[in-house]
This record gives sequence, C-alpha cells and structure tokens, in this order.
Amino acid sequence: MAISPLSDEAISEQWGDTPRFTPEQIRCQGEAVFRAFGLNRDDAGIAMTTLLSADWRGIESHGVARIPYYAIGFRDQGIVPGAPLTVNRETPVSLALDANNGTGLVQGPRAMARCIEKARESGLCMTTVRGSNHYGIAGHYALMAIEAGLIGISMTNSGSLTAPTFGAKPMLGSNPIAFAVPMGPGKEPFVLDMSTSTVSFGKVEIAQRARKPLPNGWALDHDGYPTNDPFAMGAIMPLGGDRSTSGHKGYGLGMMVDMLCGPMGGGSTSWMITDGIRSEKPAGTSHFFAAWKIEAFRDPDELYADLETMFDTLRATPVAPGAPSDRVLIPGEPEAAQHAYNLRHGIPLRREVLVELRDVCLDFNVPFELNAEGLDSIERITTKSDH
Repeated sequence: MAISPLSDEAISEQWGDTPRFTPEQIRCQGEAVFRAFGLNRDDAGIAMTTLLSADWRGIESHGVARIPYYAIGFRDQGIVPGAPLTVNRETPVSLALDANNGTGLVQGPRAMARCIEKARESGLCMTTVRGSNHYGIAGHYALMAIEAGLIGISMTNSGSLTAPTFGAKPMLGSNPIAFAVPMGPGKEPFVLDMSTSTVSFGKVEIAQRARKPLPNGWALDHDGYPTNDPFAMGAIMPLGGDRSTSGHKGYGLGMMVDMLCGPMGGGSTSWMITDGIRSEKPAGTSHFFAAWKIEAFRDPDELYADLETMFDTLRATPVAPGAPSDRVLIPGEPEAAQHAYNLRHGIPLRREVLVELRDVCLDFNVPFELNAEGLDSIERITTKSDH
C-alpha cells in the first residue's frame, strides 16, 4: 500500500541528504544579498519573507533559488531599490497601482496589504499592479489575506514561456493563480497555488540542475516538437498539454490571468514583458490581487462547517489502484505538511542552489555563510536565466 505523501517518511525521502538551515540563517544570508542589491533594511526583510514563504512550503523553484535571477534584474534591468508604489486610480473597492520598476518581492506585498486594508473597510477589494517584476509565489499573497481573516486571490503574468494551443512559440507566461480560504481558528487554510502552464520555468531549472529529463508533455523544443531535454526547451506547454488532453483550457486560463494583470491595469501582456535574457529594459510584469470578507456573504462558522464536510467527503473517496497516496488529498495539504516538517527540521536548500547563491555573493562582495559539505565538487549549471 502506498504511504501518504504527507508523512515524515515521504518528505524525508524526497529531500534525502539535502542540507538544511534555520530560517534565521537563510534570512540573514538573503537580506545581506538584497542589501548589496541596493534595498534598505526594511525592504530586504520584506523580500526575504516573500522568498521564505516558498521555501517553507517546499516550493523550491520560487524561494532562495530565485536570487541569482533577481541579481540579473538589479544588475542589468535597473530594478529600482526603494521605488514608490503609486496610485493611478482608486475607488472604495478597487486600486490600480504602479510599481515603478521596483522589485516585485517588495511591491507585491505592499500592494496586497493595501488591498487587504480596503477589503476590511469595504468588504472586498480588487487591485492591479503594473510596472513590477517577479513577485515570488502567488500563494504568498493569498496567504496574506488568510492572516487577515479574509479570502484571497493572487495572479501574475510573466515573460513569454508558454506556447498557445497549436503554437510553436512561447507567448504567455506561466501566469499562476492562487486562491486561499480560511477554515477557522487553528485549522490549515485551503490553498490552491498553480501555474496555468504545465509547470513553472523554475521546475525546468530544477531538472537542469539535477541533469534529469523532463516528463512527457511538459515542453516543446525551439522548432515546436515535444522534448524531454531541459536544456533544449523552447516553450512550456499550457496546463493540460496539447489539444487532445485539454491544453486549450490551460491556454484560456493563462489568457484570463494575462488580461486581469496586464490590460486591466494598463500593464503589459506576457509577450511584452522582458527579462535579463532578452532585454535590458524594465520587465513590466503585472499582478492582480483580490480579497474579501466572508461576512459579506454568510456567517463564517457556517462556511467553515460546510467546507469541512466538503473536504471530508472528498478525502473519503476510494483511492484508485496504483495511486501514489493512501488517500485523496486536498490542494495545499502537501505544502502544509512540508511546512510543518521544515519547522521541526530546518529548511532544505539543494547544493546546486547553494553553489549559485555562493557565486552571487562573490559577484556582489557579500560573505557566504551557508556552507555545506560537497559544494566544491558541484559544477554550476548554466540555466536559461543566466543569459
């Protein structure tokens, strides 16, 4: 019988002998790097809180592993440390903001905080942000709403990575959607955090670092043919893959995210967004946030009870033969289990990530404090974000 992927045994096996560090060690190292990028102490702290929210939950593609990518933005694209977050339009239930090419790791949290503040006052709020940069995991912002007792949604577009259905060229970003609902005091919230592509590019980078092939259906090469080679990837496929397996639905969801994040707030569409790979111009990434009170629709305790019944019913579904789990899971449960495990054992950072971070520290004259056995034997992998 399969064991639960939520068990300590399964999580331990997943990470093997990956070095683990305390959050204080990682925060100290990361804040020093962001200070070297030009951020002040407060903003460096916000940036690391955003990144650690990914590593806490086992989403290694969007945590500290992203710092070398952010280095490119500060060095080559002129990301503005301390950029103001300005208001273009405002109503009692909406905000249209401009990040003014500030780092998304800081401007995103500040925008969501303002969205939450207005939702507390008016019952709900929708917020667009234009002129930003990569903002970490979408789930971080939905969880900010949870901390305020609200329901939250977060979306962002990104540079072209995903081919549209029938297309051979990347046009849309991974364009993730996150949705979080509180379940009541002391209960883990429901958290859905997903890309509208088959995977985010960070998962391809993980395969590159590990020199492992991509699963079938993830990617196309530069000529539009399916590929399993992570270094030959020209485009990621939309969620669902090709038309025969409903990839057009992922394509449509990606378009929805792009419309809400970009044109709705006067920002860029995915194919207009730049990065250090393609241009030295500001990225122009855009975000969309929403938050609302449960009380605007019904009594919170009644909602919590209905959701608990709903989830228990789903968990009781018979398990399919050969499934890699002993029961049906609810979205967000694996990440919550990783978080609980990491609280007890420390946050894992793969050696390949530590080597890349060490190189960034060397480039920006920052002492490297996250040493681990075996780093000197690892050859640094050149990923797409290095060019």
